[in-house]
Amino acid sequence: MKKFRFKYLPLDKIDISISNVRKSNLEEGIDELANSIKEIGVQQPIVVSPKGERYELIVGQRRYLACKKLREREIPALITGVKTETEATIISFSENIHRLDLEYRDKMQIAIELRNKFGSIGRVAEQVGVTPATVRNWLGYSDVPEDIKKMVDEGKLSANTALRIWTNTPDEKQAVKIAEKIREIPRSEQRMVMIDLVRENLKKSPDEIVKMVKELKPITIHVTQKVYNALTNASKKYESTQEDIIIDVLEEWLKKRGFIE
Repeated sequence: MKKFRFKYLPLDKIDISISNVRKSNLEEGIDELANSIKEIGVQQPIVVSPKGERYELIVGQRRYLACKKLREREIPALITGVKTETEATIISFSENIHRLDLEYRDKMQIAIELRNKFGSIGRVAEQVGVTPATVRNWLGYSDVPEDIKKMVDEGKLSANTALRIWTNTPDEKQAVKIAEKIREIPRSEQRMVMIDLVRENLKKSPDEIVKMVKELKPITIHVTQKVYNALTNASKKYESTQEDIIIDVLEEWLKKRGFIE
């Protein structure tokens, strides 16, 4: 077992090692991480190895970048005595693949408790160091307004559609109006597009959004039997339509590659 020595290190004495395995999407969520560090500090030290009078960063590149963004002078670090790039790469890879994110149910329960304590989504976001939209996603269906939940209970909306409306519409009254209006759109994929249009056109009325949706031209996507079967299974597991899943996956792909901000 490798020995580590703990120490607070000056940021300007640390260089990013070429052995660090995290090379993609480094800036994704960095503002939220910086906000979190600003509120509660660095909760997990980075890992470095000495190199002359400086140190090479092995684990914790995003924590390091977030601290630089905050113009912090020092960062908590564990200093290891690795002697080769291979050893450093193994440590970096192991730390990343074995790190487990909180389960969604755990995030939801904690978010509910914090909202009850602080009284608003905005205060929870401020305390935790994330955006209000992230907190809404954690709260999930439990936070959907009762008027919209009633439409779900009456079979007028799916729970997934109700949640998407709420997480993409900042104002409760507007969200209810959109939920009432979206029933005029028969196709599931067009409903999802309508919700996205609402988010991108907050000043437009529900009637104007419905008109925009009806003027859109659909895109046909052909998939293999293997992909179709996977979509069917995912649809059953997550109680969502195949079209909703395709839209979610496509949007995530485009965001990761910088086509959607």
